[in-house]
Amino acid sequence: MSASSKLIERGERSERVERILTVENLKTYFRTPEGLVKAVDEVSFHLDRGEVLALVGESGCGKSVTALSILGLVKSPPALVEGSIEFRGTQLIGLGPKEYREIRGRQISMIFQEPMSAFDPLYTVGYQLMEVARAHMPWDDAEAKARIIDTLRAIHIPDPEKRYSEYPHEMSGGMLQRIMIAMALITSPEIIIADEPTTALDVTIQAQVLNLMQELQRDYHGSMIFITHDLGTVAEVADRVHVMYAGKIVEKAPVVELFEDPLHPYTLGLLTSRVKREYKGESLPFIEGNVPRADELPEGCRFHPRCPRAMDKCRTLEPPEFSPRPNRGVACWLWEEGDGR
Repeated sequence: MSASSKLIERGERSERVERILTVENLKTYFRTPEGLVKAVDEVSFHLDRGEVLALVGESGCGKSVTALSILGLVKSPPALVEGSIEFRGTQLIGLGPKEYREIRGRQISMIFQEPMSAFDPLYTVGYQLMEVARAHMPWDDAEAKARIIDTLRAIHIPDPEKRYSEYPHEMSGGMLQRIMIAMALITSPEIIIADEPTTALDVTIQAQVLNLMQELQRDYHGSMIFITHDLGTVAEVADRVHVMYAGKIVEKAPVVELFEDPLHPYTLGLLTSRVKREYKGESLPFIEGNVPRADELPEGCRFHPRCPRAMDKCRTLEPPEFSPRPNRGVACWLWEEGDGR
């Protein structure tokens, strides 16, 4: 199926009504000798049952810190984590370690982006998968092993009994990524957070992993937060997209509408950089400049130093989120009057 066909298919899905995660005004700040680092700054979004929400943006935009904050993996203090993260009526911010352990890994799991470094090289993958089962599930070792083998088989790992007994160095990056997906699935979580799960893989293996994740999401009816910088990947897997820049969400949209009608200049820049290619010496389009350091954020709109449509107002005042379309949000002064064209 082509990417455009997948976009249409996802755009025609029925609306989800069961909300399982709500994040409101999340702030994750770090105190450093250089000053206060605003890694995540007043981020708000929600996740419904059965949907895939993509967080998109360049490296350093705060996507991974958002995920770690949801999982309670940002130590506070010394970090400052404020706002609201509500999972099925339970407020996660301020939750004690024991209570958080009942949710992290059991009900919300994470797939990390570096499979080659995520596993301990001294232990077999089976031992490490067993640790997850022992920590979160009420199974004895025999039942846990049987369920782990079944999970490995479900994600199309050949000869799962043999792989169970192998060490990480005996596997390819693509195989380890599948093992990491299995680790996230063992507990049948309600939410999986996938942090750049295909970044370290070659293109062919990326496609296989993406197809696998689509299959699992469809079969298990779970919800997913998919973190990536690749809009092509978003077209493959997401239902809704939130574009992040310098610690803030600058645009929210259903996936089809984001590709057909981007509203924020940053989103348009990302899309333009993706769809055009260098040909016969012509320069590749790109967004000028770099994402600002989190401790050196510009005044006003954080994107204005790189924005081709920046106005005087953008340089002094931070824009709120406007809603110029149904189910759309954009933090840009161009849309103050409802028409940013």
